[in-house]
Amino acid sequence: WEVSAPHIWGARPLSPFSPTPGLRRETGGTACASAMPPTRNHGMTKEEALGRIRDIEDPSYAGHLETYALAVKAMRSFPNDHEVQARGCWGLALGAVTHAHNIVRCGGAEAVIAAMSAFQTDDRLQAEGCETLRILASKREGQRVACQAGGVKAACMAAAMHSESKRVQQEAAGALTKLAGTDPLGVLGQGGLEAIVHVMNMFPRYSWVQVWGCQAMKQFALVDVRRVEGVSGFEKVQEVMTSHKTVEAVQLWGREAMMVKPVP
Repeated sequence: WEVSAPHIWGARPLSPFSPTPGLRRETGGTACASAMPPTRNHGMTKEEALGRIRDIEDPSYAGHLETYALAVKAMRSFPNDHEVQARGCWGLALGAVTHAHNIVRCGGAEAVIAAMSAFQTDDRLQAEGCETLRILASKREGQRVACQAGGVKAACMAAAMHSESKRVQQEAAGALTKLAGTDPLGVLGQGGLEAIVHVMNMFPRYSWVQVWGCQAMKQFALVDVRRVEGVSGFEKVQEVMTSHKTVEAVQLWGREAMMVKPVP
């Protein structure tokens, strides 16, 4: 069972950075003879870097491995440029929906985590970063790479710093749940269990959030059942199953979680 969260804040928006998304735009015009040449980082100007990221929106480029390699190179070339990092996180979140494997191969998880670390106060960037990690970590290889790169810490930090952002909270909970599939102790150690329970309480009607919560409870209980009992995790799962009786995924994962509960 794989659960994808609908964007309750609306359909995934077109790029907030481009007035004509989906179209690759080339720079043109004649530069003034006295103008300074653009700065190049790793052989790439900022405008070229932004262009490589925009290519992800173009269907004719989106399916190619090189597209993501160049987008990641763009982010690495301008690690302290907020615009490049914000656009890069948005683009990789978009590309991950259909080409997660390519992004993992090109170092996209590491690039996103670096951006989240560099710009911790940007809630939009943090949400895009968590979304990317959630999608990449839906597969084992993505889980492994993201965990090794510091994805657990990044997602926990995002949730802690943006407690009022509904989108960050949901995406962080989803990312932590997926990452717990590979490193449940690491997620527990960073406060991931408490973060997930908090989000479950924030959004009791959102079935996809409750599915993530049930999945996480099972993973955590397998390695530290006392910790789950300490936050009334099994009672929370039972409550969720009662509230979402008609949601098959909630019932499935709820039963899976309850099977780990110790018998009195």
